[in-house]
Amino acid sequence: MHCIDDIENNPCDQVINVTFPNGETVQAGINIRPYALDCLRKANETYQVVVFTASHKAYADVVLDHLDPDRSLIQYRLYRDHCIRTEEGIYIKDLRIITNRNLRDLIIVDNAVYSFGYQLDNGIPIIPFYDDKNDEELMHLIFYINCLANCQDVREQNRKAF
Repeated sequence: MHCIDDIENNPCDQVINVTFPNGETVQAGINIRPYALDCLRKANETYQVVVFTASHKAYADVVLDHLDPDRSLIQYRLYRDHCIRTEEGIYIKDLRIITNRNLRDLIIVDNAVYSFGYQLDNGIPIIPFYDDKNDEELMHLIFYINCLANCQDVREQNRKAF
């Protein structure tokens, strides 16, 4: 998904209302990447799906509730406060926070490689999405995660692929 702050001048798939902990409510637009639901459904056949975002919980929950209203596709959610913030203000998603899984079994998909900088071999880089209705990245991702399903250690395959 891609968030749009200026919904007056930019088209979006859906407008959502986000209420922050301080009580402020803002409208934001979101564009949903093509094949997002297909990808989540396919991933759920083999994997436990966790969304690990550098977004604030107030925003992320509204977006994720829109995408997965019955919470059947995304089993867990991790937010900005679960990330490690560097001195430069960059948020890194350290997979070691998931203590009940071995790193050999974890993958993280992100358009910002630095996000999985602590576990590069677990990462699957994906190009950023803004609003291209012809985007097919998630179709490619479905194919790739199916290839990983039988690996003893996903990091070995990721090293070869990336």
